[in-house]
Parts: sequence; C-alpha cells; structure tokens
Amino acid sequence: MSGSHFVAYTIPSDGLRLDIALVETDRLLLHEETIPESLEQLLEEIERDGVLRSPVIVDRESLVVLDGMHRVEALRSIGCRFTCVCLVDYQSREIKVDRWCRVTRRTVRIEELKEKFSELDTYKISLRKSDVRGGADFLLMLNDGFYRMVSSESGILPALEIMAIIESWLRERGDKVGYETELDAEEMLKKGEVGFVLCPPRIEKHHVLDIISKGKVFTFKATRHIVPARPFGVNIPLEMLKDTEITVKEANRRLSQLLERKALKRVLPGQVWRGRRYEETVYVFEDV
Repeated sequence: MSGSHFVAYTIPSDGLRLDIALVETDRLLLHEETIPESLEQLLEEIERDGVLRSPVIVDRESLVVLDGMHRVEALRSIGCRFTCVCLVDYQSREIKVDRWCRVTRRTVRIEELKEKFSELDTYKISLRKSDVRGGADFLLMLNDGFYRMVSSESGILPALEIMAIIESWLRERGDKVGYETELDAEEMLKKGEVGFVLCPPRIEKHHVLDIISKGKVFTFKATRHIVPARPFGVNIPLEMLKDTEITVKEANRRLSQLLERKALKRVLPGQVWRGRRYEETVYVFEDV
C-alpha cells in the first residue's frame, strides 16, 4: 500500500514516484467541467477497444484528478466501479500548473473587445508574458501586440466565467476555437497561423484544492497540469474495471499480475510514440 491506497505497480521515475493502482471511481474528484463532444468521442473509443489504455493522473493525497477528467466521466457512464490511476505527489516541485490558451484563426480588433466586454479593463503591455501579474488577469495576444485584461470582480471563478462568455461569443460569431499551450499559441501567432489568442487567468495548486473543497469545478480546459513522467499501455479490460464482487485489494493484486507480465519501455522526453511527440518521459507497458 502507498499511504491509504493499495498499489499494483510502482515506477520510480526521476524525482517522482508513479504508483499505478485501481481506485474506486466514485472516490475520484474532478476539478474541471468536461466537454460533451469530447466525452462522447472518448466513450465510443473506450467501448470499441474494450480496454482503458492509459491511467488517469491523480493526486495521491486528495484523489483530485490532474489529467484525465473525460476518461473518469466516461468510465462512470458505463458503470466502471474501478478506474486505473497513476498516483503522484501533487505538492512535488516536479509537477506544475500551466494554462490552455484559446486560439482562433480570425483576428479580433481590440476596440471590438473593449466595446463588447466593457467590464474588463484592458492595458497594452510589452511583448513579455512576465508583465501579466496573475490573479484575475487574462493575457490577450493580437497581431498588434499583447494586452492585459483585468476582471473587475475578484477571484479566479468569476474571471473564468467571463472567459467562458468570451469563448461563447467567439463561437457565436462563427469562429472555431482551439486550445494550445502558451508557447505554441505565441509561435502560431508569429507565423500567422492564428489571429487571436486568449490565455485564461493563472491557476495555482492551492486554487485547485480550494475549488474541490467547496464542491465546485472550473470551466473546461482551465488548467494544464505538467507532469514530468506518465505511463501508457496498461490496457486494463473493462470487465476488470466493472467487477463489483472483488475487494479493492484483490483488484490491485490482479492488476499487479497483469502488469508484471508486460515489459516496461522508457521513452525519453522529446521522442515520438504512437505518432505524438511527448515533452515528458513516457513509460510504456508492452506485451511480451
């Protein structure tokens, strides 16, 4: 066991211990809303494959889901008693919280934004992100420069609600909204691939834990948790996740047996696995 949780398999990664386990799905806490379209697509994929391919990243202490909100909701909807998780220490310095920026191909004039959202104070800033102070500040990137937008209401939740309104307005005017990391969004703007970038207020770890303690959630894609290592390829059969007869201890014993029969491959940061480049270390369970 690790703390109060049974553990099936442990990967000692650089500066971070990855404990793979089966945890009762109802105990997991989501800190963000899910996107209905993404949830439906993932649900179809999981049911078609008949397995859960990758563990959900979860804080060992609080059982807050850091990455994998849609997988948890999908498993709940099909009656999975267990979810395969990767337990980590959320307070580790190795785990960081970033944000997903909203991008559109079409640009937006700053005058139009000021008129539409007069409750936001807008200030042009230099081309450095460090000028954004945090709290309820938005970072706005346009073709004519960077802007800081400050919500008149205090607190992260009201600021995120305003961001959701801006995002809805973009969709209503016919824009397709995408989600990119801050660095990628800035690079895409420089190349002319997008014409508008809106980065939400910065969220810290204590904000995530506080919102959970109040029984609330952030809007979808509010946080981007950066974990330096993660496992893939566990391929847990749905029948195991739906079993209502066995104990948690027995479920983890069976998971341990399943993983012990596999080979563990380490893929270093920056390499490509299954067509995607990962900036973190990836541990892949492969059948032998």
